[in-house]
Amino acid sequence: MGTIENDAIGRIEMEIVTLLRRADFKRTLDGEKNSLDRSGYLILHTLLEEGSKTIRSLSDIFQLNISTMSRQIQALESKGHIERNSDTSDGRVNFISISVSGKNALLKAKKVRRATYEEILSDWKEDEKDIFAELITKLNRKIETMRRIQS
Repeated sequence: MGTIENDAIGRIEMEIVTLLRRADFKRTLDGEKNSLDRSGYLILHTLLEEGSKTIRSLSDIFQLNISTMSRQIQALESKGHIERNSDTSDGRVNFISISVSGKNALLKAKKVRRATYEEILSDWKEDEKDIFAELITKLNRKIETMRRIQS
């Protein structure tokens, strides 16, 4: 009948597409509960974990062009989630850091996301969650490595 591959790779491909669609649908339903989009969440998380960065260094980390990263930074800045500070040795360079508002927004979003995943995985055994966490981490690291090699 169909030509859809039902081997492991075919199932993984379909499940990832489905997961991404469902995750995006969930995000649009969150509204005010989670006012950070995916890129804002990741940028704020990076700034909280690693400290101040330039737009160039953020664009390198996320493998985006500078104009795209600048737009994302402007959106976070308009919400008061980041602060810009000039480099003392070169006034043309700005360091971006997370603000108190940004930290609060990130922690609120993280809390909502964590509660969602706790609910979704509530009937999973701890070892199943550990295995899933290990495998999804491995997948993300491999994707990141491949992206860096290709760019």
